[in-house]
Order: sequence, then structure tokens, then C-alpha cells
Amino acid sequence: MRIGIVAWDQEDPDSPELARTGRDLGHDTSVFFLDDVSCDLTAGAVETTIDGEPAAAFDLIISRAQIRYEQAQSDHERYGLLCQVPGVTVLDPADVYLNAESKLLALQRLGAAGLPIAPTRCCRNPADVAAALADWGEVVVKPSFGLGGADVERVRDLGHDGALVDGLLAKYERLVCQPYYPHPDGDLRVTVVGDEAPLNMRRVPRATGWKSNAKQGATVHMVTPPPELVEVSTRAARVMGVTMAGLDFLPTPDGHKIIEFNNCPGWYPAPEDHRRHLTERVIEIMTGIHEAGHRVNGRAPEPRPVG
Repeated sequence: MRIGIVAWDQEDPDSPELARTGRDLGHDTSVFFLDDVSCDLTAGAVETTIDGEPAAAFDLIISRAQIRYEQAQSDHERYGLLCQVPGVTVLDPADVYLNAESKLLALQRLGAAGLPIAPTRCCRNPADVAAALADWGEVVVKPSFGLGGADVERVRDLGHDGALVDGLLAKYERLVCQPYYPHPDGDLRVTVVGDEAPLNMRRVPRATGWKSNAKQGATVHMVTPPPELVEVSTRAARVMGVTMAGLDFLPTPDGHKIIEFNNCPGWYPAPEDHRRHLTERVIEIMTGIHEAGHRVNGRAPEPRPVG
């Protein structure tokens, strides 16, 4: 099978590893970026290309793309072009993936489904942040689009942190705002593929920090999560319609809450044997979805609409 993997950027260590596993399992597998996607338009047809090669040459495209805030329109267009190629299975389709890229939209959908999300607000100005501080005492603000803990900040009061908040609002216009929950023992990341949870980590902040992201210096420990959190995580993935997800949980006085839904979870901090188990399951499950689509239809699947 010809498989393409859309990496989030040049520093993504997981997509090349996934491609190596795909090749080990007998597939012709390569990595590309959304910037490599283009098209030629004529009166009769649209040919989407990937680094100059017809996208129709691929059977399956596995997306780990990041929709970048500063160029969301062009990233949306390129992603949509991939999903319009007849016979090519894109996991996940544009309407699913692009909605799941938004932290705010994902939490709204999960909360509406009755899943245990952390209280969340959209803050448009310092007054909104001040109101959240009055209700919650201390908050975390972050962009709705992003990864790796970039521009995720803890705010105690606007007298001390006002310039920080002003700078983030100037950059992103709106911020996701949640209560700050102390978590010296770390958060819990449950990684879902299909209906399985093949890789799970506890991420403990470094002694001088509070962020649980490995890119921010957190220490990672492999764990077996409580069954109820696995069930919540697989249900969350089904609610969002995604094939692969990472659910971030924090302990609160009211039990574990979903802090973030990630449709492009990283696994590079895990030990090699755990990473290999995960990447094998990703390839096996996603190629199975492609093959099932062809068997059910008896022909190449029709492209999904872009939404």
C-alpha cells in the first residue's frame, strides 16, 4: 500500500518513525508537509499534487498536520485539496480534522456530549480574564491552535501578568482560559487509536516549572490508566470522529477532567518498545480502515466534503 504521512513540521520526530514502521510492515511509506501540497486547475479537472507528484498515487494519507494559526486559511485549503482526491483515504477527513484542531471547538463538543471537561472560557479581552480570575482564583490561558505548550501561560493576577495577557491577546485575538489545577504529580496522557489505548504516559513537570509538556522539560513515565479514563478517552475520540487522539487529564477536587483534546498526539518521549507498539497499531488500524472502505463500497471511496 502507498502511504503518505503529513508531518506537522521539520521538527516532528514522530512522523518519520511512523513512516519507518510502515516500511517495516511492507508499505511504501513517505513523509510530506502541507506546504508540499498544491494543485493544477483546468476546466475539466483538478489535479492535486504532493511535492510535484499526483496525490492520486497514494492509497492512504495519515495526517499529523498542524493547522498553523498564522496561515490557517492556506493550511485549510491544502488539507481540503488532499481530501478531494477520489480513491485516496485521508485520516482524518478535513471536516473532522479541522474541527478537532481547535481546542475550543473540541472541548465544546466533548462537554455537550457529557464528558468530564475542565471549565473553559473564551477570553476576548483583559476584562474576560479578570472575570475568570475572580471566579477561579488562578487561571491558565492558551491559544486555541497550537502544540508543545507554546504560549500556554499561568496567570495569577492582572497587576503582575497584565502585559503577558495583553501580548497573547494581541497575537491571537482570543484565548482559551481554564482554572489552574496544581499537579505536582503530573498529568495523564491517554493515547487512543481506533478503540484502543496502546500508549499512556504520566508527564511530571520539572521541579522549577508547572507545565507537563515534554518539550517544556517534563519527565515522562509509562503508566496503565484507570479503565474509566480509557473509556472516556475512546468515547471522546468517537464523539470527535477522529481515528487517533491524545487526551490530557488533570486531577481536580471533582475527579479527573479533560484539559485538552489532541488530534495529533506526540509519542517521542516514550521508550522505544512502547513507541514501536503504538506505530504498528497506527499503521495496522489505519490501513484496515482504508481496506474496509474499499470492500464496503466495492470501489474507491468518494471524497469527503470539506467543512
